[in-house]
Amino acid sequence: MFKPFQGLSKEDLDKIKRAYPLLRQMQNITNVPWQAIAGYWYREGMYLMPPKTPGGPWQFDPVPSRGTLKGLLDRFTKLQEAEKNAILDQGVNDFFAGGILAACFFRTKTPGVIHPDCPDETIKDALWGYNGKSYGSADHSSYVMNGFDEAHFPMHFMGTEPDGKDGRKKVSFLDHRPGAFTVYKQLKAMYP
Repeated sequence: MFKPFQGLSKEDLDKIKRAYPLLRQMQNITNVPWQAIAGYWYREGMYLMPPKTPGGPWQFDPVPSRGTLKGLLDRFTKLQEAEKNAILDQGVNDFFAGGILAACFFRTKTPGVIHPDCPDETIKDALWGYNGKSYGSADHSSYVMNGFDEAHFPMHFMGTEPDGKDGRKKVSFLDHRPGAFTVYKQLKAMYP
């Protein structure tokens, strides 16, 4: 069983357990493993909720147009038009609708085909892409790999975040949160 060097806390796991029915529905609709959805949710906004977080709990930044979001639903789901419109009407700030849209967006971030049993490298590449493919590789990204093992903890995080005044500010710190891939692997080991 995979045991991360720095994994999810009991509080984190409890929050994921409460969200599990919705995460599982997101997987059923988009074919993205719920554990991967939980991984980038953890990194993007598990503890930040709108309106404080631009782009909702999935941090769409900037929020894509309705047409772009509709295109993602058309490409990556088999939902009926009325269901797609309901998701678009709820938008990215809604946990469930935003999660479906984020999972569709996630599927665009790797050339590999994402499904519940796809190779780890495909998930890792998509997580790296979801965060913008910085740091030279997924293995050097704290967003992806922090806490995976002793060599990946603590990793240095550099980037930008909203400044609360419609701008952005630079951030740089030693990251003590598990990376999205670390979360994914921990959840896969706990809930195969």
